[in-house]
Amino acid sequence: MKPPSSPGCTSLFLLPCILLAAVMYLVLFPDNFRLPAGMFGSSTSSSCNYNNGASAVGRLAAGGSPPTDEAVDLRLLMGIVTTPSTYERRALLRLAYSLQPRPVRAVVDVRFVMCRIEREEDRILVALEIIAHGDVVVLNCTENMNDGKTYAYFSAVPGLFAGDGERYDYVGKTDDDTYYRVAALAESLRGKARRDAYQGYLTPCHWLPEKQYMSGMGYVVSWDVAEWIAATPELRDDHNDWEDVNFGGWLRKGGRYKNVYNEEPRMYDYWDREMATDVNCFRHEHIADTVAVHKLKDRLKWARTLHFFNATQGLKPSKLYHVDLQNVYHV
Repeated sequence: MKPPSSPGCTSLFLLPCILLAAVMYLVLFPDNFRLPAGMFGSSTSSSCNYNNGASAVGRLAAGGSPPTDEAVDLRLLMGIVTTPSTYERRALLRLAYSLQPRPVRAVVDVRFVMCRIEREEDRILVALEIIAHGDVVVLNCTENMNDGKTYAYFSAVPGLFAGDGERYDYVGKTDDDTYYRVAALAESLRGKARRDAYQGYLTPCHWLPEKQYMSGMGYVVSWDVAEWIAATPELRDDHNDWEDVNFGGWLRKGGRYKNVYNEEPRMYDYWDREMATDVNCFRHEHIADTVAVHKLKDRLKWARTLHFFNATQGLKPSKLYHVDLQNVYHV
């Protein structure tokens, strides 16, 4: 028995169906059969990409490199220590930093720093980030917090970045739960020593100076200190304490603990009135001339911090959203 005809085109009507499909395709995709930009993403680079593929967080001179008539007198490389799977945090940091005002006469380049990527899904997804943003450094180390990652980063920096145009004056390391105000950071470094420099938040605060070190929330050293670390392989296994304690110990033992700059109270841990903990020398409310806020462990702390520093001030009124997004939070 002959099978029943399908409800689609039979051989009798095959040619008319083909012609109809062709006409519909030309109507939907008239531009030489190319998909309209934006339907599934454009083949061109994202509007956030510049400086040879580095994203806005890659070069934190918000809006691009400094104008050609503006003399740059300070260059900083900042590494944000992260792990392969923390995609949401990196996305938040890229967004938050890209909207900051551009620092004056300064270039601040930021890279996300992680160790070898082990999981299959992370290898693919981090590769997409690298293609899209160009701001990731993958070090030859096993992922860790206090077992050598800081050494791997600082020792690798001179070899990775020394040949990229102008040499950096400073190299920094920070956590991914820290929010730096980049213009304030650049100004805090301007005029400081460019040899044996060590800048950050001294902890334990108000204690014996010979026992203090810069908090791991974020610290900056001059370029020569990074070169010294790279040339001192015995530091590789000198990590029997917290990484920030170890780092301060390296500088003392190596005679590099010289030009020390404490940014208290402009660098501090997050605090608000809803928290059960008390204010102290390293934890307090936001202040206007902040350099960095630490321990932004959840979205609400990030949102309140960004709101305090007017991160949404560029938002324009629109009929597309009926909520007053500028004033949804009040301290």
